[in-house]
Order: sequence, then structure tokens, then C-alpha cells
Amino acid sequence: MARLTGEQLQALMKKEGVDRIWSWSKINCFHTSPYEYYLKYIKKAKEDRANSIYVTTGGIAHDILEKLYTNEITYGQMAELFEDGWMVAAEIADLKFDRSDEERNEKIKDKYYENLVHFFSNHTKLEGKPIIEQFVKVKIGGNLFQGYIDIAFKDEEGYITIQDWKTSSIYKGAKAENESGQLVLYADALIQQGVPKDKIKIRWNFLKYASIQYQQKNGEIKTRDVERCKIGESLQSNAKTWLKHFGYEPDEYLKEMLDTNSIDCLPEEVKAKYVISDCYVYINLTDELIKKWTDHVITIIQDIELREADYAETHSDACFWDTDESVKAQSYYFSNLCGYSRNLHKPYDEYCKRFEAAQNGTDMFSGLLGSETASKSSNVINNKSDDLDLSWLDNI
Repeated sequence: MARLTGEQLQALMKKEGVDRIWSWSKINCFHTSPYEYYLKYIKKAKEDRANSIYVTTGGIAHDILEKLYTNEITYGQMAELFEDGWMVAAEIADLKFDRSDEERNEKIKDKYYENLVHFFSNHTKLEGKPIIEQFVKVKIGGNLFQGYIDIAFKDEEGYITIQDWKTSSIYKGAKAENESGQLVLYADALIQQGVPKDKIKIRWNFLKYASIQYQQKNGEIKTRDVERCKIGESLQSNAKTWLKHFGYEPDEYLKEMLDTNSIDCLPEEVKAKYVISDCYVYINLTDELIKKWTDHVITIIQDIELREADYAETHSDACFWDTDESVKAQSYYFSNLCGYSRNLHKPYDEYCKRFEAAQNGTDMFSGLLGSETASKSSNVINNKSDDLDLSWLDNI
């Protein structure tokens, strides 16, 4: 669906009795770097570093999938459209995966391309009537939150699945829970409108990965998530076992698997031992997880508002200064993904200067500038609004 206009958002805020509306991008921006939040949302500074490819290729992938599920393109057009977008971003514009290491950039680039081409050539299309880019709103501690679900659908058992497309590296275990905030908030938006929590599922589809279900010689079925560019490589040992079991000389088959990154070359009885599908990672939606994320968002918003109040009095960007530990933890992001250069992102520049000075034998941490801001806990306020149109749920 089309994004809400500024007028529509103003009308929504008036109806909900709030003077601002929050989004996951704002919360996540502040969580990553308070100073980037200051540059983007307070100072409204234009980004001066546009050579990162991650946002561009992620946008290309989302756009292709949106067009597929809104019937603007056919399944067979996806790979071609990705090829076109890739040519512009990676070859013509020469956007980078790694801005500082050209050899590493080329390695990442080759793998990323092969992974995504494989996805768009082999994606298992969802059945039914999925809804794309559905607007949702949620109240969190009296704050109004808005967002757009990548894709939502209802399965045969009546469960509503909220899904996000991801072109990043896969999340597993604690990492998955720590990255689940956006999906959890979108689920809470439905819960606040009366959808039972136990009828909602949340998950990611990691485009660069495939799930491979395979049978071992002892009959046990296992599943592995592997990068799509490594399918042929990852199955070498198991395929060799089955080829020998059925009386085939394995060497030529294994070589062709590596060369083609495919199991299509295998004899049918061996190929039948494998099921390759999209890579989905589910998050268990619990009351504890919802509370964890709503509390986190409330704390972040309180921190932002305290810093904004300080800034209104002092007009000093020190109110939003990143700690040295935070910059260090996000150094890859600042180096390769952030849209602001050292010229504008002062905490990152200071960190780099100290690092460069340390390389020359001086004290890396001299002159450290930081900002300590107290934040308070708050209770979640689940204000239910009965007038939100949920008819889209009946259409999936």
C-alpha cells in the first residue's frame, strides 16, 4: 500500500492525542548512534557519503518482491530485474560493500551477487493472498509508533505470519532475539487491536541463505542453513555417501556440484535425499519478549527526549555524543554503512584520530568526550483503539 502522507500522519497524531509519531528507523538509528540521530533528525544534515551498497541492494530486493506479490511482474522477471539493479549499483555507480579494502569488497560482492541471483531464481512463492507493506500503529508507553509490515499472510490453520525480508547475514540464537524488535512491535500492533498473541507468528526470510533438509545414512533427517553460493560445497560429504550407496562413482558428480552450485546433476535417487527451500528464522513471540522490547523502546524514547531538552538549552551537540565504547562496537557500521563521513560525524572522527594517534605511540583515549544521560523506566500503556481498520486481515 502507499505510504501515509504528512497530512494523514498529522491527522493520526491529532486523533491519538500525541504531538509526534515514532518509527523503528528512528529508534534503531538512535540505538546505533545518538550522534547520527542528531545529524539526521535534529540538525537534518544531508548525508555526504553515498557509496555504500547495502541500503541500495536491500531496497532493490524489497522492490522486486513487492512487485512480485502485487502482480506487477512475473516470477520469471525477478532475476532479470535484480541483474539490472545490480549493474547500476555495483558496476556503474561502483557502490561498495567494504569502503576501505578493495580486495575484501570484491569477495563480498561476488558472494552477495551469487546468493541473491540464486534466491530470485529459486524463491518459493508464498501461497494465498499476502498483504504487502501494510501500515500498522501501536501505542507504547503512551507513545505512538507507526510502521509498515514487509509481508503478512494467513496460513491454513488461521495463523497470521508477519515477515521481514532480510539481505543481511543470518540471525541465530541470542542474536535473533536481539534483532527482533521491529517484528515484535508489529505483532504488538495486532495484539492491541484484539488479535490473539498465540495466533501470530513472526519471522525473517534471509535471502542470502537456503535451508537444506537432507537425510543421513542412518535415516536421520537434518536441516542446515547455508549461504546459497555454497550449496554444492556444503553437500559434498553427504552426497558422496549416497552416491557410493547407490553404486555411482562420486568424483565427477561432486565436481559438477561444485562447478554448478547445484544438486541438479545428481541421479534422481540421490537428489531425492535433499529438499532445498527458503531460509526462514522464527522468533517465539512471548509476553516476556514483548515486554522486553516495549520497555527498551520506552527507555530509548525517554533518553532521546532528555537529550533533546538538554540540546534546546545548550545548543551543544555534546548532548548526543557517542561514547567511545559505542563507536568501537559500531566501527564496521561507521566504516562501511553510515551515510555520514568523519567530516560530519564528529564522535567517529575523534575515535579515528585517537586510534591513528595510538598507532603512532600516543594515548588513544586522551581527550575522550562522552555524554551520560539518565533514563527512567516506565510501564507499558496498551491503549486499544477500536477504529483502526483491520479489514486487511480478512483478505489474507
